[in-house]
Amino acid sequence: MVEDKNSISSKLQPRPNYSKITDENEIVLKQIWTNLFHLWKIEVDGTNAFSDRRLTAYNSHNSTESEKKSKKKSSGGWFGFGGSSSSVASNDATNEKDSSVNADNSYEKGVVHSSFDGIDPKLAENVFWDMLKVDPPDSTIWRFSSARKFNSSKATRMIAHTIKFRSKRNVEELLNKGECAVFKNKEEGVMLNFNLQKAVIVGRDLKERPFILVRPKFHHSNEQKEEDIEKFALIVIEISRLYMRTGYTSIIFDLTDFSLSNMDYAPVKFLITCFEAHYPESLGCLLIHNAPWLFSPIWNIVKNWLDPVVASKIIFTKNLNELTKFIAKENIPKYLGGENEFDLDNYVPPDGSHDEALEDTAGKDAVLALREELILKYKELTVKWIETSEPKESKKLWNQRIAIGQEITNNYCELDKFIRSRSYYDITGTLEI
Repeated sequence: MVEDKNSISSKLQPRPNYSKITDENEIVLKQIWTNLFHLWKIEVDGTNAFSDRRLTAYNSHNSTESEKKSKKKSSGGWFGFGGSSSSVASNDATNEKDSSVNADNSYEKGVVHSSFDGIDPKLAENVFWDMLKVDPPDSTIWRFSSARKFNSSKATRMIAHTIKFRSKRNVEELLNKGECAVFKNKEEGVMLNFNLQKAVIVGRDLKERPFILVRPKFHHSNEQKEEDIEKFALIVIEISRLYMRTGYTSIIFDLTDFSLSNMDYAPVKFLITCFEAHYPESLGCLLIHNAPWLFSPIWNIVKNWLDPVVASKIIFTKNLNELTKFIAKENIPKYLGGENEFDLDNYVPPDGSHDEALEDTAGKDAVLALREELILKYKELTVKWIETSEPKESKKLWNQRIAIGQEITNNYCELDKFIRSRSYYDITGTLEI
């Protein structure tokens, strides 16, 4: 395939930077893996991880700092955004109260964390391994941990909530059947969003993160059902994750020609919930571009739904010069003054003609067999890693797990063509896994 100057290769260094992870963070990851293994009925003794005294001082300090930050109001931005009285995610199950210190005396070997009540163990395990895509296992756990200030109980609760969400929404099926199924089944509301390219992945920012261009001027709430816009959003978000060897995705909300008739609070709230509760530590920056004066009262409502971490990533821009501080001119669409020639006027829906590999069951089975072997080896190493109390042995096992985790990621890159219908981005060459 000829290299496209706008191609966004996923073959870049993943996050987090494992060489710099702290001992305290590693202990928290051990605790979360222990919680998952107890759910999956994998024999493991997490006593050492849950009794490690190094976490006590760390978590006490972390808790104090979090309380200080939560009392502060953010300021800045074009309309002076700030203050987070109640984020959307704070109303869901991920923020139920847990001990601020993970290393307590409540651990009991084999006891399943209460957040997993009502979740089928096999379903939960399948959902977890399926959702990784090009993100290594520990990177995914790290994202949830970081989003909950490395409190293992809160992070576990967040993971449980996401497993329920992905299962209920059939997220894997949405991605794997993709746009082709949407058009084949004549899902008119979702088709409309694709045809208008309301949200489209068009380039990279200056930190090599793929960015999604959202164009609200094309949105009118009466033209599709709420579930249609949510389904469209999930497909685009999931496709963007296939680019995420860089670790994060950025978003531009281009409010050029925006009017009150385009405003629809429901999908905005849905997107906020998704990134806060189900795609943690995945948002690079969120640019709100060329906002008109009438957006100010809207922003005064929306900003109160935002988690402080998400709010801190929002930047207002109003011209090409300000955009180029975050995105190179060659990656900015032409209509915004840039040089990116991505066709935003003509969307050609996939028709299945590029999906020959979906019929190759022998090829798929071979890759899946290797995947099962890698995951089994990874789990065996993880049990040893959790149970050891020797720092040197722990680091040795950690590095071995990271290597196998990368092999699991590489395995998905081989598996992808056998399970996922080719998207518009695959066909045009802008996505290369």
